[in-house]
Amino acid sequence: MPDIRAFAAERNILLHEFDKNTFLSQPGLCLDHAEHVVVIVEDDDISEYVNQAKTLNFSLGIIPANPKSRLHRWFGIPGKRDDALALAFAGNATALDVVRCNNEVVLGMLMLGETPFLDQRSKTYQNRKASNWQHLLYWLALVWNSLRNLLVIKPFPITLTTGKDVTLKTAITGLVAIENDVNSAAAKLINTSISAQDRKISTILVAPKSVTEYLAFLLAAVFKGEAGVKRLPAAVSYIKSQHLKLESSQQLTYFVDGRRRQASVIELELYPEAVRINTGEILQASQQGNRQSKDTMRVENLPTNETRLKMIQSHLPLFTRALEDDFKDLFLLLRDNAQAPAHYIALMALSVVVASFGLFLSSAAVIIGAMVLAPLMAPIISLAMGLLRGDRTLLDRSLLTIGIGVLLALGTAAIIALIIPIDRITPEMAGRLHPNLLDLGVAIASGIAGGYAHARESIMKSLPGVAIAVALVPPLSVAGIGIGWWQWEVFSGAMLLFLTNLVGIALSAALTFLVLGYAPLVRAKRGLAISGVLLLAVSIPLTLAFIDMNSHWQIERDLSRYGLLINGKPVNLSNLQVSRQGGSLLVRGDLVAEQWLQREDLEQLRDQLEEKWDRPVTLELGTRLSVQHMSQDP
Repeated sequence: MPDIRAFAAERNILLHEFDKNTFLSQPGLCLDHAEHVVVIVEDDDISEYVNQAKTLNFSLGIIPANPKSRLHRWFGIPGKRDDALALAFAGNATALDVVRCNNEVVLGMLMLGETPFLDQRSKTYQNRKASNWQHLLYWLALVWNSLRNLLVIKPFPITLTTGKDVTLKTAITGLVAIENDVNSAAAKLINTSISAQDRKISTILVAPKSVTEYLAFLLAAVFKGEAGVKRLPAAVSYIKSQHLKLESSQQLTYFVDGRRRQASVIELELYPEAVRINTGEILQASQQGNRQSKDTMRVENLPTNETRLKMIQSHLPLFTRALEDDFKDLFLLLRDNAQAPAHYIALMALSVVVASFGLFLSSAAVIIGAMVLAPLMAPIISLAMGLLRGDRTLLDRSLLTIGIGVLLALGTAAIIALIIPIDRITPEMAGRLHPNLLDLGVAIASGIAGGYAHARESIMKSLPGVAIAVALVPPLSVAGIGIGWWQWEVFSGAMLLFLTNLVGIALSAALTFLVLGYAPLVRAKRGLAISGVLLLAVSIPLTLAFIDMNSHWQIERDLSRYGLLINGKPVNLSNLQVSRQGGSLLVRGDLVAEQWLQREDLEQLRDQLEEKWDRPVTLELGTRLSVQHMSQDP
C-alpha cells in the first residue's frame, strides 16, 4: 500500500487503515472516522462491501487487486493505478441500484440453467481482446460450450412472478439476470438499453421450443453476441422488472457472479439507488436508462400452452411443432384446395387454351398470363400436406383433383393442336422439351416458397409469383400438343418436365411444412420416403440430360473460343447452338472466313468435327466473308 499512502499524503487525505476481517466484523467502529471507504478488493469479496455500504450508508471507492478484474468493466475503473486511485478517492460518488438474489448481492449477473455464455471469471473470457489468438480461443470456447449445451439441453418447468404480480407458468432452459455487466454478450443479445440506474432487473429467458430454434439462438449468441443483434431471437424472452421470483418443484443450480448456489425458489429484488460508488466514465456514460415504473414484458416467445409445455419437457423436438390452433385455418384451406369445383375446371381449361396459343405464337407474355390463371399449384400443396401427415382423405382428393387437371390440360391442348394447322416446334415449345437438374432446382425452390406462403397468411399474395416461377401449365400444354401431333418426343420431354415440377414441389413443400412443425418426423417418414423415391426416379433422366447439356455447352465454348483451319483457310464459328438429333449432333450458327468457302470446305469441317467428337454431325451454318483493312508501310 505504499503508493496509496503516498497518494493520500500528497493530497492531505487522512487515512484510517483496517484489514478485511476487522472492517466486516466491526464496520460501525471503523466508520466512526469517516463516511467514505476505499477498499482494495478481489472480485469475490466486493459484494460484502457493497452490502455494508447499502446497510450503513457510506460511499465506496474501489481499487481492484487484480489488473484483469471484472470490477474494471462493471464500474468503469481505469486500468492505470494512479487513475484508479484518483477515482477511488474522488468525492463524486454515483448512486447505483443494488440487486439481491435470495439476500445475496448480485453485481454482474446471475446465470441459471444451460446458456451459451461463458463464465466471465474464466481467463478465456477476460483475455478475449488481448490478441487475435486469444479472441480465437474465446470463440472456440463459446462454440464448444454451445455444442455441449446442445447435447444436454432439456427445458425445466418454472413459475415466474414479476413485481406487478404477473404470473407465468412456462419451461426454460436457461436464464441470465444482468445488473452492472451492461456490455456483456448476454446484454447485447436483447438489443435494448440496460443501465445500473434504471430501477429494473434485466432478465433474459432462454426458452426454445425445438432444437432448431435453440441452434438459431446459439448462432446469435456465439457470432453476434459481442456485436449485438437487431431482433430478439425466437428462443429468447425478456423481462425488465424491479422484482422477479422463480419457483420450481426441483432444486435449481444457479451462479451469482460465478459463485455456485442451489435453491428451489430464486427471488430477485432491486433496491433503487441504494449504494453510492465512485464509478468511471464507462459506467456513467451508460446511465441513460429508463426510470419509468412500468415493467417491460417481451414474453411472446415463452411457451405457455399446456400442450406445448408437455411436448417440450419430455424431449425437445427437432423442429418447432405447430399446435392445433396454429394450423386449423391452414388445414381448412388445404382441404378446400384439394377439391375440384366448377371454377377449378373452368380456370384449368382457360389457362391451357391461353398457354397453347402462347406456345404457338412463341409469346412469353401470353404464357406468363396462363401461369397466373392456372389453379394447379393449390392441390399440389394439399398433396404435400397429405403426404407429410399420412392423411389418406387429403391424399386421395388432391390426387384426384390433380389427375382431373392433367387430363383436362392434355385433352384441351391436343384438340387445339389438331385445330391449328401448324406443326412447327416454336422456341417456347423447344424450351420445354429437354428438362434437366436445373428445372428440378426451380421446382424445389418454388415448392418451398409455395408451402411457406400457405403457412403464413401474410405472404399469400406471393402465390402468383410462385406459380409463374414453377410454370406447371405450359409443359402440360406442350405434352398435349405432342399428343395432337402424335409425336412421342414432344410428349415425353414436356411430360418429364411436368412430373419434375410435380414431384419437386410436393417434396419440398412437405419438408417446409415439416420444418414449420405441422407434423412430427415419425409420422412424416412414410410420405417423405415415397416422395424421395419418386424424386430419385425423376432425377435419373434429369441428371443424364444435364450432363448432355453440359457437354453441348462445352462444345459451343470450344468452337467459339478457338479458330479452325479448313483446307488451309482459317475460319471462326459464332452464335453457336449445339443440340442432339437422335444419335447425331446438330450444329447451328455462323461461319466467318476471310476467303470464299466451297462445299468441299464445309464437308472437310464436318469430317473434322465428326473425328473430334466421334459421332455424326449435321451442319446448318450461315457463311459470312470477313475483309480486313491492310495497312501499308510508307
